[in-house]
Amino acid sequence: MLAEFGSIAALLATAGILLAVSVLFGKASERAGLPVALVFLAVGMLAGSEGIGRIPFDDYRYAYNLGTVALTMILFDGGLNTPWKHVRRYGAPAGVLATVGVVGTAALVAFVTRQLGFPWSFALLLGAVALKLLGESLVHLLRVAAV
Repeated sequence: MLAEFGSIAALLATAGILLAVSVLFGKASERAGLPVALVFLAVGMLAGSEGIGRIPFDDYRYAYNLGTVALTMILFDGGLNTPWKHVRRYGAPAGVLATVGVVGTAALVAFVTRQLGFPWSFALLLGAVALKLLGESLVHLLRVAAV
């Protein structure tokens, strides 16, 4: 029982430290003009098994579940912070961009990556990752430009 409490305490402490570092770097990234997602990605890479944090992580089911929870929180936060007048005004164009634009961009990045000699699995993964960073960069630029 005590060993389980210690592992939960270590997990919560690690998560708290990573969250605090991400928030601090997130505030600094706003001042520097960098997308927040890029900062979170860098913090995660530094904390991982190949980074300076050396946090071993080989439970892919847990990673999937954690990513799903994180995405849910991001979408929930976006929904709470979006005024209804913006939803009514920009809902249709955003829906088109969210489907046709996303699929087209992912396919283009995957196709170019495949033409460079990488396997399809890597090409599709790179297309998905590039979409996330490109989308975050676009949202950041729109916020900075006050559009």
